[in-house]
Amino acid sequence: MLRFWIRLSAALFAGWLLASAGVGLWVLPDLLLNAPVPRRTEAFRVEARARIQESGGVFTTAQVQGGEGRSLTLWHLRRPSPKGAVIFLHGFGDDIWGTLGRARTLPEWDAVGFTFRGRDENPSIPCTLGAWERQDVVAAFHHLESSGFPPGRILIAGWSMGAGVALLALEDLEREGKNPGGALLECPFQDIERATRDHLRGTLGPLEVLARLAEKLAIERAGRSARFDPSKVSPALSAGRVKCRIALITGDADRETPLDGVEKIARTHPDLVVVHGAGHCEASGRLPGGWEAWARARLTAWDF
Repeated sequence: MLRFWIRLSAALFAGWLLASAGVGLWVLPDLLLNAPVPRRTEAFRVEARARIQESGGVFTTAQVQGGEGRSLTLWHLRRPSPKGAVIFLHGFGDDIWGTLGRARTLPEWDAVGFTFRGRDENPSIPCTLGAWERQDVVAAFHHLESSGFPPGRILIAGWSMGAGVALLALEDLEREGKNPGGALLECPFQDIERATRDHLRGTLGPLEVLARLAEKLAIERAGRSARFDPSKVSPALSAGRVKCRIALITGDADRETPLDGVEKIARTHPDLVVVHGAGHCEASGRLPGGWEAWARARLTAWDF
């Protein structure tokens, strides 16, 4: 009987290893790299731009080279006599038009938006959770500088993946000697390993622990496939190196970017607002006055 249980245990362990290898090498990498992109019609985009322009200003476009040298279309909403410019960064599975509408709440600031890696125009380009996307943000920042905006008058606003990418890009910009004006970030992710784990937990629940080996294999495989180092995709580590003014907001019921991960970022940037009962990207919307009131309070404190 003892031999039976030993053999059964060995068989189950071997089965788990094989399943983990299969899922980690062939299934999960595709899910990581091929984030869904919203299907937008041109009519939808035209209508979205018209609604945003109702708050003042006119859109222009510019082509810049983002991560990996890929062409990136920047949409720049130019306001009359702006205080500065805000770069708006969308989350995982979203695009520019799911985020740039926030520009209506800050009509005295220019607004710049784009879809990471140009994936709205070519969804086959891999999503790398910041590894290459951070260079997209740096390219947008350089574009604004070349348009006449001082670094200290350029802000970044990001949500979810975009908030995490903002921290990665801020580290790169400060390494160049730039001093951005500040960042307004809602529910940034901690790092690529934690993001993968939390995403799977939403599907597998408590069984997610059985997928840990598959997760590690998937992250390494994704890195090799898209030519990036997963260990460097860590907004929490970048936050510890960044001196820029950063304001954070999140909810304590967020399962996609849990509170403890955001708190690690807030160790060096303690302006953190936690909204009780708020889920993913719901926190600012539950405050009196919404995201606009929260953001304006920070801009006032930053003497803008």
